[in-house]
Amino acid sequence: MRLVEADELAPTEIAAVERIYRDAFPQELLAPFPDLFADRMLVLLDEDGPAGLALVRDLAGTTWTFLRYYAVGRRGRGTGSAMWGELTRLLTEEGRTRLVWDVEDPDEEGIPDESVVEHRRRIVFYERLGGRLLPVHEYHPPHDDGHEPQLRLMDVPLGAGDRAGLRELVEGVYWLRYGADPDHPSVRRTLLASNLI
Repeated sequence: MRLVEADELAPTEIAAVERIYRDAFPQELLAPFPDLFADRMLVLLDEDGPAGLALVRDLAGTTWTFLRYYAVGRRGRGTGSAMWGELTRLLTEEGRTRLVWDVEDPDEEGIPDESVVEHRRRIVFYERLGGRLLPVHEYHPPHDDGHEPQLRLMDVPLGAGDRAGLRELVEGVYWLRYGADPDHPSVRRTLLASNLI
């Protein structure tokens, strides 16, 4: 298995990556596939072709990388864990100090039981790989369509030298990933609910 940049792939392989992406997430969480190429798409290749994708964005002015999407096409073969190992190794070698991402909140009111189970399963998967569920509450990143999903924030330390506190991380993600400055109502709500101000 090896992790490659998406621009190294043939059109048929890109089509396989798109299928993995579309099969991995509910429709309301999908951005148009061509829009993903504004970020860095890394694809895991195995003997059968594309096996998973990680869409990442370095957060400008920091040594943090935001994980937008992480999807595996073949489950039960250790593919997710293998891709995670390759991704974190690559980012560490590139001098990144923290990988941060958000996940659907299993405690969101009114969601179906099967969604609660799925959201918890994802969190456990990331925790098994070293991810930390951060004590951040009322985290509702604004999206382009006006939808503000209830999410949780996770991270994993990579290289040494990152001394940022939790408030700095929360404000940084809101600003550098979503364009919401520290006075934005969503940011203030999260900071207050998380006892960070």
